[in-house]
Amino acid sequence: MKLYNLKDHNEQVSFAQAVTQGLGKNQGLFFPHDLPEFSLTEIDEMLKLDFVTRSAKILSAFIGDEIPQEILEERVRAAFAFPAPVANVESDVGCLELFHGPTLAFKDFGGRFMAQMLTHIA
Repeated sequence: MKLYNLKDHNEQVSFAQAVTQGLGKNQGLFFPHDLPEFSLTEIDEMLKLDFVTRSAKILSAFIGDEIPQEILEERVRAAFAFPAPVANVESDVGCLELFHGPTLAFKDFGGRFMAQMLTHIA
């Protein structure tokens, strides 16, 4: 998967490079060159999967073959070894509760996942 720098579209990097580099030139964030598309059928099927498998499947669509789905599942399982419940706000609206991690903050999701990706890549 190629990602490009939002401040300099000529700078393109792999997922591994983006993870280890952090920011691009001029402090630009990296963004996927192409966004994966999922059909409604695929989404319905993914909703039947457990959190780890579903997360790895979605990540795999973004990352491509740089990291095998089995490794992504291992890393997601290690990163999110705490509940990630969806609370019903209304009958057709849910809210992912991001405060169940070790520090009780939303950053447990991004920080712990980033740590797992760095562990794999480094």
